[in-house]
Amino acid sequence: MSKTSNLKILSVISLFLANLAACTTATEIKTVHGDAQSPSATTELPAPVAATVSTNNPKSNSALLDKTEKPMTEAEMQKYAYELGLDPKNVLTDDEHIVIQKRRKVRNLERRLDSQKERLNYSKVLPWLENDDEKINYLSIPSIEGRQAWVNKNKIWLRNKNVKDFENAVATQDIVLGMPADFVKKSWGEPDAIENSGNPIYKNERWKYLKQVSTPNGYHQEKRYVYLEGGRVVGWETE
Repeated sequence: MSKTSNLKILSVISLFLANLAACTTATEIKTVHGDAQSPSATTELPAPVAATVSTNNPKSNSALLDKTEKPMTEAEMQKYAYELGLDPKNVLTDDEHIVIQKRRKVRNLERRLDSQKERLNYSKVLPWLENDDEKINYLSIPSIEGRQAWVNKNKIWLRNKNVKDFENAVATQDIVLGMPADFVKKSWGEPDAIENSGNPIYKNERWKYLKQVSTPNGYHQEKRYVYLEGGRVVGWETE
């Protein structure tokens, strides 16, 4: 397996360990144009048009963040910054603050899923959602039927057919970033242990593998840890 020193991977690993220790246990604007009238005609003002949240426009959801969420605490900011591979000790840019706000909204929306069926449906589509904008779009839809229509409209399920890179990695018994959990099992087999961070249904996990590796001095037991978020690989390390 090739080695990686990617900073984001290290940050994700640090966050996972911290979380694990801590919990053992758009808006579409409609303009109403009245018909042309003579100067003497009485003009009727249109009734206020209710704002609607777009489920396909990331910018509208981003704008919604500042208006509907309570002010973020320092602890929350640090938590979500580390989760995203950012260092809150450094000065964060405006774009980075927006990214952190989006991650916080995702986590809040996840907690609002009321039923086991809603959580189960979300866990199935989660590995194929590419970013927090898509997660917000999906979770902001109030009904199960509406969410399924969004999935079908955006052809989310077709993404699991674009797996050539994952199949190539499996053929060499390797893993790659973004690889779904089932491909990790095809490549390395069932993990020796699985640890969850937060709600297990959202598949934020650390998988532990014990491998016997040949060395010049004989066989040596190697520990491999794979970190998954939403059921996809976000990093790994070897001891």
